[in-house]
Amino acid sequence: MPAARLPANETERLRDLRRYEVLDTPPDPGLDALTNLAKQIAGTPIALISLTDETRQWFKSRVGLDVVEIPRDWAPCAHAVATGESIVCPDMRVDPRFADNPLVAGPPNLRFYAGMALMTPRGTVLGTLALIDTVPRVLAPSQRDALALIARQIVDQLELRTAYRDLAALRAQEQSFEARLWREKAEEAQRLAAELHDGVGQDLAGISMLVGAALQQARIDGSTLVESLTEVSRLLRATIETCRSAAQEHGGFLVRKEGLIGAVLRLVGRLENPGGPRFAVTKPATPIACLDELTAYHLFRVAGEAIVNAHRHSGAKTIDVRATHADGKVAFEIEDDGPGHTRNGASGDGIGKSIMEYRAHAIGARLELGDRAGGGLRVRCELRCGCARTKAETPDAPPTG
Repeated sequence: MPAARLPANETERLRDLRRYEVLDTPPDPGLDALTNLAKQIAGTPIALISLTDETRQWFKSRVGLDVVEIPRDWAPCAHAVATGESIVCPDMRVDPRFADNPLVAGPPNLRFYAGMALMTPRGTVLGTLALIDTVPRVLAPSQRDALALIARQIVDQLELRTAYRDLAALRAQEQSFEARLWREKAEEAQRLAAELHDGVGQDLAGISMLVGAALQQARIDGSTLVESLTEVSRLLRATIETCRSAAQEHGGFLVRKEGLIGAVLRLVGRLENPGGPRFAVTKPATPIACLDELTAYHLFRVAGEAIVNAHRHSGAKTIDVRATHADGKVAFEIEDDGPGHTRNGASGDGIGKSIMEYRAHAIGARLELGDRAGGGLRVRCELRCGCARTKAETPDAPPTG
């Protein structure tokens, strides 16, 4: 039996076949449906999607046949691969290409074969859509046209799935790159925030102490500099507070230093004053020690944005801040008893909402904004943390949240 020759583009053909990553994969319902459709159109007992590699013909989809592969030297489809054209053979026993093929000369005694070439957009043939019978038969032109259309659809499906896989890989690379940029940006912001808090803030505190000492001496001496030194001392204290507040709010410095819940408590403590709304903070029963530093920072910024907006714009008497950690999720919920969407500057279309949505998306969190029952607004940010620990399982967890 003369084996089919190798096509001139065999190297490119095999590279194309490997590109689809389809060899030795599980059955595919979509391709199986096309195989069944081809069987019905041809009226044959056997229909196959066969792919030809270096040594075998492997069946990605098969109807009416139990075996999953045969040697390439035996494969009728190898002739279609060699010529790059579809083959329709009414009687294999009288065709010199197939007459002494073991599958024709002996069991299962094949007679009819149609192999519709699976031609890729690059002009290589992966294998065939094969229709097989044990009795001679003839295909009508309409049947051949329909089978050729199904063969093109099979290749289109392989192309689409490969494109989807490549797109998913590209998106994963983009997300990895984006995450690295976020991390580098956060680390730089943390460094600057730490310098502002512990460097500039400490230096200003030292200067403030010297000015305080000079002011005390000026008062003793009855100096005319008392008024000026008093103003300088006031300005220094205000500047120190501004530096430390800015450092605590930005760059994740406070999250790194005091943990997620500690950072929220510090923010609330800074905002709360006798003339403003009252804060009620509920801490989680289980410490939040499972988030990486960058994720914790962004979650803090989402919660912080909601807290600051509620404080500045809600006109509320009370702002509830609730943190939970259970069932593999971490969530923050901020509610106020203000007038809801009538508040100025904090509607659902405001920049604060856009900032929160951007940060929530960056860490894969779900953000919900809506009216609170009884008036006011409700903001909830929920993130899967990947753990389901209980308080009893982590009694000695570090105070990072």
